[in-house]
Amino acid sequence: MSASGDIPILVTSAGQDALTRAVRFTRSVVRTQIEPGTVGAYLLLGHVRGTIRPLYVGRSDTCLHRRLYHHPLQGIATHFIVTPTRNPDQAYATEAHWYHRHLSVGHPLLNRIHPASPARAARRCPFCGESALERALARALSHSRPSQTRSTP
Repeated sequence: MSASGDIPILVTSAGQDALTRAVRFTRSVVRTQIEPGTVGAYLLLGHVRGTIRPLYVGRSDTCLHRRLYHHPLQGIATHFIVTPTRNPDQAYATEAHWYHRHLSVGHPLLNRIHPASPARAARRCPFCGESALERALARALSHSRPSQTRSTP
């Protein structure tokens, strides 16, 4: 990746800390630096109160190139970090790790929901232990109001 616009940042991935370079989040950088068909996780960064902070954690189980090139946060996020993985399970573990890590240190993320397990894989989150079904039920129950729920005699 090119040195212009790079910023060093400490990233934790799958239990290891590494000083990594975050690069500018532009379509031209994605086009030239991310090989099509790459599976992995990504972290989008942007300016929050004068500091570059994590904004969004994500992954692609099929093609990071396509996911990032067409990402809806293009123009909002300023930098990104990519961690290629061997398979969707590793990508999920990395995404879930970053998600929990950044929330635990008080970085509010734009992610509206917990990362989902890979398609056709009912994996529990390795960090909170919940399954997708348990998270969906908790979310649905937290949004219901007592007046909306019916009781059966």
